[in-house]
Amino acid sequence: MPREFVNYIVNRFFQVMLIVLFGFIAAFIIFRLLPGDPTISLLDPRVPPEAREELIKRFGLDRPLYEQFLLYLTNLARGDFGYSFVYIGVPVTTIIFGERLFNTVVLMSSAMLTSALLGTSLGLIMGFRGGLLDKLFTSTLYLLASAPVFWVGLLIQFYAGYRLNMIPIAGTTSFYFEEVPVYVLVLDYIHHMIGPLTVLTLFFTPLYYVYVRNVVSSVRGEDFVLTLRALGLSDLRILLRISRFALIATVTIIANESALLIVGAVFTETIFGWNGVGRLLYDSIFKADYPVLQGIFLLTIIVVATANFIADILYYFLDPRIKVKGLTRR
Repeated sequence: MPREFVNYIVNRFFQVMLIVLFGFIAAFIIFRLLPGDPTISLLDPRVPPEAREELIKRFGLDRPLYEQFLLYLTNLARGDFGYSFVYIGVPVTTIIFGERLFNTVVLMSSAMLTSALLGTSLGLIMGFRGGLLDKLFTSTLYLLASAPVFWVGLLIQFYAGYRLNMIPIAGTTSFYFEEVPVYVLVLDYIHHMIGPLTVLTLFFTPLYYVYVRNVVSSVRGEDFVLTLRALGLSDLRILLRISRFALIATVTIIANESALLIVGAVFTETIFGWNGVGRLLYDSIFKADYPVLQGIFLLTIIVVATANFIADILYYFLDPRIKVKGLTRR
């Protein structure tokens, strides 16, 4: 591996660490500037003021801001995201890391992978073919992308779930782990995932398609493509050569959408009752559970920074035109 590439990766790594640090600092500031009183969702209005003051003291909200910041950094270094305001005594890591995070990662990774494969394949074919079919197909996907995701979700839930009874209307599973064999639980889990997975696939596919289709359309008339045709290569082999450029666009979109691996699709998870982090985020906003919101925000920063770091590595192998020296691409 070239020395310049190694230097670039090392420098990018330290850049990512710096970005994550600034993100952590921003999270501390943002979540202490949010309006509202988190104790309102915890205490009955008839509870005396002494109980509210005791609760504030218990969570350290009465300390000076600099003490809260030092405690915040110390806890983060130990992997401690604090305790929930709503689930009293339960660590934020226990709430986020577990079933909810697993459900969101499974749903979102499946949707992003399916959409990437489908959108990239269709974009390659239509962008390479061109013509009237390409225009009609592109217009249809533009129309699909403009539809509100919650509206599409409600339509699928109503017709496929309620009218046709093909999919469950809501929920993650119908059984507990101990009640049925593992394979029955897995099949039931997949059955419940069909609805939200369909919605997310319909939402993401046009995004991949449009980017890839535009890349292929712009490359189709390049001199090297004409040279390959003159050499007698078939359209399939030429398309495989061009696919490398399309994969660059696909990797970029996946890196940019990596935040959804954590926060999930809030509307989709809420509509279908999917027990994931997106639904947890929705509930935490209304309950003013700031530690949980902050934990989701911090985890999202880490995932986005890591995904973009991996994308920079993949660019080097996907596009031979990219030359790196230190921090400069040329």
